[in-house]
Amino acid sequence: MKDGHFYIERKTLLVKSLKRWLVRLSVGLLVVTGTLPATTAQAASSKISKVPARAAYVMDAQSGQVLYQQNANHQYPIASLTKLLTVYLTVKAINDGKINWDDQVPIDSDLIRLSHNSVFSSLRMKSSDKFTVRQLVEAAMVASSNSAASALGDYVAGSNAAFIQLMNQQSQAWGINAHFISSSGLDNSDLDKYNYRLPGTGAKEENLVSAKAISIVAQHLLQADPQITKISSQTQARVNGTQIFNENGSLKGQANYDKDTHIDGLKTGYTENANLCFTATFTVDGERMIATILGGNTTFTAMNKLVKQVQKQYQLQPVHLTNRSVKLANGTTVQAVPDTSQVGSWTTQGQDGGQITTSFKPTLTPAALQAGRVQANDQVATLTVRDPQTGVTQEVAYRTQTPVTLFSSHQTFSRPTKVAPAIQRLTLQTAVFALR
Repeated sequence: MKDGHFYIERKTLLVKSLKRWLVRLSVGLLVVTGTLPATTAQAASSKISKVPARAAYVMDAQSGQVLYQQNANHQYPIASLTKLLTVYLTVKAINDGKINWDDQVPIDSDLIRLSHNSVFSSLRMKSSDKFTVRQLVEAAMVASSNSAASALGDYVAGSNAAFIQLMNQQSQAWGINAHFISSSGLDNSDLDKYNYRLPGTGAKEENLVSAKAISIVAQHLLQADPQITKISSQTQARVNGTQIFNENGSLKGQANYDKDTHIDGLKTGYTENANLCFTATFTVDGERMIATILGGNTTFTAMNKLVKQVQKQYQLQPVHLTNRSVKLANGTTVQAVPDTSQVGSWTTQGQDGGQITTSFKPTLTPAALQAGRVQANDQVATLTVRDPQTGVTQEVAYRTQTPVTLFSSHQTFSRPTKVAPAIQRLTLQTAVFALR
């Protein structure tokens, strides 16, 4: 179907062209910690063969290190890979406390009508149906429901136009090469029929995004919701009693599953203009990875081959992280837990790894300093890991599991020279320092 992901119901096969049917037969085929590093380490001049597609990109989801790129910065149609940003902005709104997973989302009558078109829809909706945010995210990620994605956009931003503006603003904030006119991945020639064409855009305009850009969107989504692969790895699910299916052929139990690739997500896409698109998540030696292929004809086969070539070409230089004691500004010592148990840097097979260095620094958030209290799960330190050979720098947040009072209105500090400057600036408001 023209769902933006490569899913065609059997009844659709009766009315779609032979070209679409043959394309289907030919398919033979993160968690970033702390802040997202802006590493641009170049992929080695590798032995990885060219991917039979318009563009391809492979990166470490934690460090951002590039392991392979092919036309990676050129904008192409991405079909339902668009839903990665739609779901990210939904998760962000949840994390920011603006909406909740269990909120019931109203479904516009035009989206109900869209859901009844088997060419464009994978989840039929009725006006009497009630959908939560969680159910719509699942429908968008597993079944690539266009109506579900559009409903999420409306709910998050208040309208389709406001959400598209939010998508482009977020893209600009990240500095990625992307242009969005749709929250679902459908182009204007289809959206116009359902009153979801963005005013001021062309009759056939569509989302245009680079392989690198959509991989970075996936990286941010993994950071915002590390559990998203538990949704994207489902081969089928039930939403409001309706069975939905995942057309990601590389998942376990699917026709093109390869046990050596460890693929567990993330999103597929297809339109006639975009051809087959796939952003995959997988692990190598415990390291979370992201790979994107745009505009292919045998995407799952190509992805499995690409992942295995990356595994063969590169070796991981891992740094294993454990809990650490952190001495806060007031002298209190707390136990802190890292956001991830491992970070790493990739070198080509046979190449000696560089001298990886680490530095550990207590880091209190402005909110904690202002409140004078560290809450459970607040960041209290940062570990910086550097590999001068690859140029990779990573920052990992360490968080305390217990609340701690930093200072009270009458707290005395016996060593004023070691009091953090940020706390000293709060003296008149929150603390009295007895200098002696």
